[in-house]
Amino acid sequence: MLGNSPTHFPDYYFIFPVQLPGQMISDIDKEVLILFGKHLKSLRLAKKLTYRKMALRCNIDYGDIQKIESGKVNITILTLRELAKALELAPNSLLDFDGFNLSDSR
Repeated sequence: MLGNSPTHFPDYYFIFPVQLPGQMISDIDKEVLILFGKHLKSLRLAKKLTYRKMALRCNIDYGDIQKIESGKVNITILTLRELAKALELAPNSLLDFDGFNLSDSR
């Protein structure tokens, strides 16, 4: 069993590259990931957290936080929860940003 250090991830922790093999991702989806990353970064900086300090609070490697903030990865709900924990916010507040609209037609 792995520990809970930032370099050892629990079984539920996954981040995905923007495009999985065999999966097409739209430009709109890419933009949403970029906007989410910018929002996450603004929340992290508002709390005066470095990547490393945030990583220690949420068991996510600081390099992965950088990738999330740059919109290079698609995260799971459990990762969203971990990020919210580090920021001491409700998970839904991480999804409250311009550009995230559930009614976008596909």
